[in-house]
Amino acid sequence: MLQLSDEELLSCIKTCEMQVNTLAEIHKVLIRNDIKCSIEDLRQKIFLLCRDGYIGNEPTSDGLNMYYIIFNPEDATENP
Repeated sequence: MLQLSDEELLSCIKTCEMQVNTLAEIHKVLIRNDIKCSIEDLRQKIFLLCRDGYIGNEPTSDGLNMYYIIFNPEDATENP
C-alpha cells in the first residue's frame, strides 16, 4: 500500500498544474516528488478520498475520471 498520508497526498495533488487532474497526472506529480507507488495503490487511495468527500470526481464524455480537491485540511489550518 502507498506509504503516504492522506494529507500528504492532498498536498501533492494541490501542486498539480491544473485544478482538475486525471489519475495519471496525479501519479506524475508523485513520481516527480520521488514517491513511488503502483497505479492500483494510488487508485485505492484516491477512491477512499473520494468516498470520504475530500476529492471530487468529474467523469468526462470520453470516459476519463477527472479528480479535484474539495477540502484540504492543510488549507483550513493555514487560513483559520
